[in-house]
Amino acid sequence: MRLWQSLREQICGGDAKPAAENERLSLAFRHEEYEALRLTIGLRYAVCIIVATILSIEMGWPLALNYYGYLGAFAFSAYLQVLLRKPELDRPWMHWLFPFIDMALLTAAIVLPNPFDLNPLPAPMRLGFDTILYVALFVVLSALGQSARTVLHTTLAAILCWSVGTMYIAMQPDVTFGSRFDNILHMPMAERIDYILNPWNVRLGEFLPRIILIGIIGLLLAVSVMRSRTLLARQVETERARRNLSRHFSPHIAEELSRMDDALGQVKQLDAAVLFADLVGFTQIADDHTPEQTIGILREVHQRLARAVADNAGTLDKYLGDGIMASFGTPKPGPRDTSAALLAARAMLREMDQLNRQRKLLRQVPLQLAVGIHYGPLTLGNIGDETRVEYALIGETVNVAHRLEQMTRTLNAQLCLSQAFVDKLVEETRGDVGALRDMVALKPQPIRGLRDRMVLWILARPAITAEADAPEPTPTIH
Repeated sequence: MRLWQSLREQICGGDAKPAAENERLSLAFRHEEYEALRLTIGLRYAVCIIVATILSIEMGWPLALNYYGYLGAFAFSAYLQVLLRKPELDRPWMHWLFPFIDMALLTAAIVLPNPFDLNPLPAPMRLGFDTILYVALFVVLSALGQSARTVLHTTLAAILCWSVGTMYIAMQPDVTFGSRFDNILHMPMAERIDYILNPWNVRLGEFLPRIILIGIIGLLLAVSVMRSRTLLARQVETERARRNLSRHFSPHIAEELSRMDDALGQVKQLDAAVLFADLVGFTQIADDHTPEQTIGILREVHQRLARAVADNAGTLDKYLGDGIMASFGTPKPGPRDTSAALLAARAMLREMDQLNRQRKLLRQVPLQLAVGIHYGPLTLGNIGDETRVEYALIGETVNVAHRLEQMTRTLNAQLCLSQAFVDKLVEETRGDVGALRDMVALKPQPIRGLRDRMVLWILARPAITAEADAPEPTPTIH
């Protein structure tokens, strides 16, 4: 039933789905069909040249002259299809008109007598010599157009035109048409040979199998084209869904979500670095700007911070008003997660320095960024329900990283690292602490929400002066 419905839709040009839902795919398919048509037309020109060469060698002059006109008509029909068919405008009538024109020309070339042949063979013999293969060739060429509708119309045109051509031959003088209903294998040998080799007989036993074979070939090709279009549509929709996910999630998370069969997915526990970055005093800046200007500043800042995360293989988990939350080592831990997190933080600070130099030229207030990073255990998983989910990082590590970013205000720092993060960094770099040479370790500090104090490493915030235009050289991580 589904196959019949699909075939009906292909023949009629309809679609069971809403037009608005499939308009984008329909336009893409029409463009592909147009390009496939151009390819098919090029192949048709090549076939016409090959056939003309074969006929010239086999028949010679002037017998081959009769078929040059038909080949020219085939070429002109192909030219008209390219001329009239446009990918932006679907013309359904072209899907059935030109197949019937082509098949009518092909049938006429086969069944009509050659006016240059002074000693023609019996008319039924024009149906032999494997001429049905030319009909099958056109059906196969139609499948290259990537339109099941065109294949079905070409097949239908082939059956009708070949039937009309056969009837035309059967009505010629001295031609007999019919078939023995008894098994010819039971006939005497001489009678059997006489029946089969009779050049004036159009045998129903040869006509029907050829028609049925053409129909089967066309149906199989149409199903194959529909199947390929369905697979292509699914692939396009999957890729579109993945791109839509990447707009709401980091590419790492989008890839993970696209492979989930369960809406809520599995829960993971792992160790990773969590980074929070936030603009200091942005509420006052927003009050001094129009809503459009405020959104413009946020877009510029978010773009720069997101680029720093992406360039260092991090996962941008979410935007938080005037800041971001990112993680390094999710959804899969890597060998240098803390190194990547620190490089991303340094890149964010450089981006803000560059932005502030541009803002200074425009006599705008400089922006200050605060960054806090912590390393520790995390729980990863989807939260929500079956209709709407959100990929979340949960655990004390997230809370501590957020607290460290907030503490940069009281510590007059632009970057604050936990001792757990530094310990993991030293382990990754095998004791190389060059990346921390411009940072200061503070005595154990109280962290809101934690029972024990924690040693913190800070990068002091430079004083904003007229000379402070260039950023400090960035320490490297080996």
